[in-house]
Amino acid sequence: IRKGGGIVMQLLILDAGHAKDTKGKNNLKENFYEWEFNNDMQYKIKARCEELGIKVFLTNPNPDKVSDISLTTRSALANDFWLRNSKPKSIFISIHANAFSSESARGTETYIAKNASSTSKNFAKVLNDEVVKVMKSLDKNAKDRGVKCKDWTVIQKASMPSVLVEYAFYTNLDDLKILKNNRSELVEATVKSICQYFGIEYKKEITNKLYKVCVG
Repeated sequence: IRKGGGIVMQLLILDAGHAKDTKGKNNLKENFYEWEFNNDMQYKIKARCEELGIKVFLTNPNPDKVSDISLTTRSALANDFWLRNSKPKSIFISIHANAFSSESARGTETYIAKNASSTSKNFAKVLNDEVVKVMKSLDKNAKDRGVKCKDWTVIQKASMPSVLVEYAFYTNLDDLKILKNNRSELVEATVKSICQYFGIEYKKEITNKLYKVCVG
């Protein structure tokens, strides 16, 4: 996007929740680790958004090599990068997978803080709807838990519009199947919502980037 001869940055800030050594964030029986899902998702989303010309900043780029970064530090890193780049139009997404003591709990839910702007609220609804749409296309019994309000520190202290998404429950076997096998679909749902936020035309991923030229 050009304005007055300059490039206007559109900034996506991704926060991959938790680190490899965060206790309890796994389903050992099913060989699922939340940090790995969150990290895989953030890099897949990053790659797709960069294809579309969106600048991406990661608050937790190496969760396999560091201890859990405090939530206050994550929001501070996001705020600092945003300020140093002259407060561009931005959206902050904290990426998670959910868990509960009962295997019956399942579904997608997206959080905003109590101090959330209308922009955060609107984006949370769009993101949640896009993810639920994909979840239901893969499993008709998938649940929409909606947009919820809770002061998770990482989004409550972020200066830009911010949400925290729980894609599905890794403690539920049906949800877990999607979290393991359908990440590309979840990524595309997320990218669609981001494109809508920035007013960018959504383009599907180019799966075949190898072109052959034959000279007769």
